[in-house]
Amino acid sequence: MTYRLTTPWEWETWITADNQNTPYARLAGRPITGGTSTGAINPFLTDIPRGVTLLVNGTTVTATRYPYQDDITDADAVYMGGHTYEIDDQAAQILIDAGYSQYLENI
Repeated sequence: MTYRLTTPWEWETWITADNQNTPYARLAGRPITGGTSTGAINPFLTDIPRGVTLLVNGTTVTATRYPYQDDITDADAVYMGGHTYEIDDQAAQILIDAGYSQYLENI
């Protein structure tokens, strides 16, 4: 049986400055001054989806948004964030056992 793996993703909130998203404007989980959960939304905020890469070493799966080149090279299998893969039963079972079954679909 073959499975389709769609790698996970996370939302990242950024503050826009001069109509540009820069790494220096990232909120990094800090509260927003002047906004509430039920009030007006700051017009200078934007959410950007970021792919999460899955690195497989044996039966261990590590999720990271920023994989290092050496970690990619050393991994038994790499599923880059923001991509879809067709994988076999053995690879799927490793992901299922590691708790990533919600990202798999039988095809």
